[in-house]
Amino acid sequence: MFKNELAVEIISPEGMIYKDSVNEIILYSIQGQLTILPSHAPLFTKLVEGEVILRKGSQSIPVKILGGFLEVINNRVNILADHAQMSKEMTEKEISEAKKKAEVIAQLKINGENFILERSELSRAFLDMKVADKLRKKPRKM
Repeated sequence: MFKNELAVEIISPEGMIYKDSVNEIILYSIQGQLTILPSHAPLFTKLVEGEVILRKGSQSIPVKILGGFLEVINNRVNILADHAQMSKEMTEKEISEAKKKAEVIAQLKINGENFILERSELSRAFLDMKVADKLRKKPRKM
């Protein structure tokens, strides 16, 4: 790792999602949007649902998360996510399916443990739609 880089690990219950060094990280915490650069002050905060953008040179690497925690210390960044997935370009069919699934789940009257599971699925479907819409509106390369 060089002085102008951050060592990043993104971990979720599914396992290690990303491990590498980057130049910049853009993400959303409960305080709002944060940009983490090398030599950032130590920080620990709660993350909210959204997209984490990892910038490495001219490349932007998007990762979807459904909340979690961020720790920054000595140019090391740890993201412990409730759920994380590398973003990808979604086809119109995938976007349509995510939207239909979200609508069905939103209309169900569910309680207890099933409610928690369905709410998680609903959050994932809405996040997929939000990120897909964002990807359609802007170029990926920086």
